[in-house]
Amino acid sequence: MQRSPIFLASKSPRRRELLSGLGYEVCVLADTTAHRGYFPGDEEVLANESPEAYVFRTAREKFEEGLELRARLYPQAEFDRCPIVAADTVVSLDGEILGKPKDAEEAVRFLECLSGRTHEVRTCVWAGTQSERRHAVSLSFVSFRTLSRAETMGYVATGEPFDKAGGYGIQGLAGVFIERIEGSFTGIMGLPVCETTALLAVLGAPVPALATLGGQAAGGRC
Repeated sequence: MQRSPIFLASKSPRRRELLSGLGYEVCVLADTTAHRGYFPGDEEVLANESPEAYVFRTAREKFEEGLELRARLYPQAEFDRCPIVAADTVVSLDGEILGKPKDAEEAVRFLECLSGRTHEVRTCVWAGTQSERRHAVSLSFVSFRTLSRAETMGYVATGEPFDKAGGYGIQGLAGVFIERIEGSFTGIMGLPVCETTALLAVLGAPVPALATLGGQAAGGRC
């Protein structure tokens, strides 16, 4: 029997890979060919908005957009019960939100700020259907070692920082900068799988890759 899909309201290949790796059939509700770096008006921070409020708002907006897009692209009633997942990630240091770098100069500034410091990474996940929705937030702490100017400039030259919150990707070359993390590695990547699968299990979509557990619902509380 073919399992029902999970709809992902994100163009992030990392989020899709994480869900697919758990055995979910993933349908992307986003234009994966669209520009993924910074552009004016993209997820702008509101006046006096905290990192917590920002990531809650932007993830919820992505979820609402996903609901609207799914209704247009998949109007069949059979898809109404399939969960939609949306998420957003914010990097912050001393209360300042470090988004996607606008240019190389800002990417360098971000990395110089993070060098030798511990910063916060929050990912908010929304999951649900038209009639039921839930959310969870993963908070992690990431400690960078002190970076040399050559390392900073070399990393920016790779182009890797420009589509990532805070100007780095933990799963990429920036992994060599990180001394310690406290929290969720996948949350820092952009989709905390513990919290996400717990939400999906409540919505009737346990982890398919663990379906061999004698029919038990895979995924629980985090």
